[in-house]
Amino acid sequence: MRKLVYCCLTILLLCCKEKYDAPVKAPVTGYLVIEGYVSATGPAELQISRTIPLDDTAKLINETLAQVRLQGRDNTTFNFTENGGGRYTIDNLTLNTSQQYRLYIKTREGKEYASDYVNVRIAPPIDSVGWIRERGGLQIYVNTHDPKNNTWYYRWTTEETWEYHSTYHTSLDFLRDSNNQIVGIKWRRADMGREPKLYTCWRDQHSTSLILGSSKKLSIDSIHKPLIYIEPRSWKLSVLYSVLVKQYALTREEYEFLDKMKKNSEETGSFFGRQPSELKGNIHCTTTPGEPVIGFFSIANRQEKRIWISRRDVPDWQYYQDCYTYNVPVDSAEYYSYLMPVSPVQWNQSGDIFTYLGASPVCVDCTLRGTNVKPPFWP
Repeated sequence: MRKLVYCCLTILLLCCKEKYDAPVKAPVTGYLVIEGYVSATGPAELQISRTIPLDDTAKLINETLAQVRLQGRDNTTFNFTENGGGRYTIDNLTLNTSQQYRLYIKTREGKEYASDYVNVRIAPPIDSVGWIRERGGLQIYVNTHDPKNNTWYYRWTTEETWEYHSTYHTSLDFLRDSNNQIVGIKWRRADMGREPKLYTCWRDQHSTSLILGSSKKLSIDSIHKPLIYIEPRSWKLSVLYSVLVKQYALTREEYEFLDKMKKNSEETGSFFGRQPSELKGNIHCTTTPGEPVIGFFSIANRQEKRIWISRRDVPDWQYYQDCYTYNVPVDSAEYYSYLMPVSPVQWNQSGDIFTYLGASPVCVDCTLRGTNVKPPFWP
């Protein structure tokens, strides 16, 4: 299990259903939005942007040419380097986990922003990540506890990855002339074999909603939290599935901030809610006190655990792709170009093809739904 101390800067999705007149007049350039992470013993990356007026069609504009620093109460300073597009990084950090730190930003207009100084939160290890069959699908959950009863507030993120296969192998391709017109069918490989690069692929999906949990109302700091529900017959379990769960310890204030964001999203379709000025984090504009800043700065170590689920683990998983093949004469290949060539039906010893099977491209080419580049952690 890897441990990573990081700085969590809350991300907001900027979309409002209705126009409103904000009680605090927004600056012409919009509110500052900060997101990213800072590792105490590794790299750091921040994305700094601004909201735009609510009647604009865009969502965010990047904040460039800013001075960005991490400052410790012990007077240590770590400078970020801008990499374009509002992205600021530090290649390597070595922070003192017993110190307090804050984020400091000075924009190109001269406005200054600073977070409160915060302590490093120590998250307990993840006890287990498991799954259970439920409502015909599969429910993934996490178990954790803090034997010292010091954490109480948690957040989780998930990174899903799954391997899947095309319904059909393919050994054929369209033959095209110099004008890219289809004039026949050819073998993909000199040995007339199947093309493996179109058969096995991978897809990933990161959590986008806020997953929060609190054990504060319990007598002990222990949590069982559902994380992901995989629908019945989902393609995620067609071959091999994995999920990496990341766990973060929160302060009570950050938990309440994130919980309000979550409720705003559920009630209005926007993390802002009706009035973004009411969503108060711990980052402030020191040049213009009272100007809202979107984000919450916290430092905590991160705990991780990965699990694997094979199709063999759920033998009654009834995934299938609705695919069919059709016999196509080679001289009709251009007319049926919406069908991808699969395999020959009639051909001679010289390899000349007269009739072949065609199918919907999504049933033949797995790269239409993902990538054929194998993840480095995949077995």
